[in-house]
Amino acid sequence: MSLIIDQVAEAQTEQPDLELVLDSAGKMIVQGTLRFCIEHDGRAFKDAYQVELTVPSDYPDSPPTIRETGNAIPGNFHKFPKTGNLCLGAPVEVRRVFAQDQTLLSFINRLVIPYLFSHSYFHDHGELPHGDLSHGLLGLLEHYKEFFGADALTVMKLLKLLADALAPPLMRCPCGSGRTLQDCHGPKLDELRPHYPANCFAAEVREMVTTAAAAGICLPDREVMPKRMWKNRQKRRKKEGRGR
Repeated sequence: MSLIIDQVAEAQTEQPDLELVLDSAGKMIVQGTLRFCIEHDGRAFKDAYQVELTVPSDYPDSPPTIRETGNAIPGNFHKFPKTGNLCLGAPVEVRRVFAQDQTLLSFINRLVIPYLFSHSYFHDHGELPHGDLSHGLLGLLEHYKEFFGADALTVMKLLKLLADALAPPLMRCPCGSGRTLQDCHGPKLDELRPHYPANCFAAEVREMVTTAAAAGICLPDREVMPKRMWKNRQKRRKKEGRGR
């Protein structure tokens, strides 16, 4: 509690309209108006949004979540449909950025305000300031392709290593470069591994594999499926074979 109080006080030096409250369930909520002024293409963009940040019980190991409460941002603008929370980026990227400076002010300045600015710009111009971003799984895949500098299949092979928590430094990198993992994409894996549990990477890869299968895309299953998914599929196939 004392950490949150101190960090809210720090955030109030730049965002004085924020306040810390406890909701009916005892969760810590930071709510109020966020204001910003950003220079872009020689023009100053000023705006303000009503927001509500929920501080997780394991803070600062996990970043806050945030909702916009003034109904200024429509549901189809990069929000999680089930919760209404703002989608500030790929989950692992949000955690990676937050881990660099685990404070509310840094979270607001580095993740929240860029999102709010993007919405304000989109509202005025009908396009995003830094190019269009895809929603959902496609947006997640695009993020990983850019992060790894690799194609979609290679991305899935690399994420499988994170999902299985198995990436020997001297193994051949799955990108096909012929180099060992430690001399190729290994450092990129090391950047992500501390910020996201293996089961979360596994869930992302499972969704990618399932979506590809539904679209009729043939994948090298053993190379991209997390270990548990592969074993479960093999068990189902054996049962189906016995059934026939």
